[in-house]
Amino acid sequence: MKPLFQLLSLLFILLLLFVGCGNEAGEKEYRNALQSLEKNDLIRARTLLEKSLRETISIPEKIERSNQLGLILWELNEPQLAAQQFQQAISLGANSEDLMLNLAIALLSANQLEEANLLLQNLLNQHPENPTYLALTGLLNLKNNQLPQAQKHLQQAQQKATDQSPALLTALPLARLNAGESPVTIRQQLQAIRQAHPNYAPLHYNLAMLNLHQLNDLQAAKKNLTAFCQLQTQPTPRHQEAKQLLQQIQQQMQQPDTQPDPAQARTFTQSGTKAFNRQAYAEAIDLFRQAIQLDPSQADAHYNLSLAHYHLNSFEATINACQSALQLDETFINARYMLALAHYRLGNLDKAEQHTQQLQEQNDPRASVLLSHIETARQR
Repeated sequence: MKPLFQLLSLLFILLLLFVGCGNEAGEKEYRNALQSLEKNDLIRARTLLEKSLRETISIPEKIERSNQLGLILWELNEPQLAAQQFQQAISLGANSEDLMLNLAIALLSANQLEEANLLLQNLLNQHPENPTYLALTGLLNLKNNQLPQAQKHLQQAQQKATDQSPALLTALPLARLNAGESPVTIRQQLQAIRQAHPNYAPLHYNLAMLNLHQLNDLQAAKKNLTAFCQLQTQPTPRHQEAKQLLQQIQQQMQQPDTQPDPAQARTFTQSGTKAFNRQAYAEAIDLFRQAIQLDPSQADAHYNLSLAHYHLNSFEATINACQSALQLDETFINARYMLALAHYRLGNLDKAEQHTQQLQEQNDPRASVLLSHIETARQR
């Protein structure tokens, strides 16, 4: 299954609605949290809201602030913690459909698919023609590798939507990409949507990922990431990742073509390993990339690159590096294990199980443990 890219972020921009004022416990921290949000300082806003919640006595205020904290955590790419806050608000007595939707989105983003499915089915039963619920169900299908159902629900969402939002328009081509349609064709479709919606930041990000990982078009990826960073200025994890990728692409484009140099490549690999061991993962990635450029046949360099990406939670990049290592040596057990693990972390359980079973055939003792985790994830 190809990368899902930023499908969840594409479909929904959750609005932070802050109301109320007063002098009750926790109010000072709450007002300071609002000021931090005005400055786009989500980290400080989170800290202040957490403190405000601990001090707040009023149940309605606790419900409102739990929801608000959940939205901030979701923006900070911590969907599991966001889901906990939404659930907390519900357990305190909230019965808002919007809150249920927030919880479903967070669970889906956290790959807690069974729980997300229960909520979405409940919402769809109440509103079977709601385009938002149909679109989310399509994304759930996509995560479960149910590609025909995903396309069906996303098409229904487009048909039912009164306004053709760029998020919804973008979701269907990405579903087709996951179903195996040509990346070149999908790029043309996304570029057409971009012409109509040039200020929709997630579309630029998805085009960048497509150009970078599937089409190896560095110039186009650089242009897309630059546009994304100009439009999306909040210091979210996605923004930081985009800046890092942009820097790597710029460095790669500035480097002249080099002749193979296996000895120098080994030196870069050794330096990268030292950087990795002191947890300088971004530096390690740069060194491993230089090693690969000098000697693409170094399976160890590709594998080490996958480890560095994994420690930065860049699981799609981990998968790409592992696949490169396995193309050079299909018996590379550690690369196979990391490939399975990265798929597991992304929620691609079928792919994870497939590669773990291959590990089992190679008598790797880690296979049984990972298979157990995969089975547990399926039962959640």
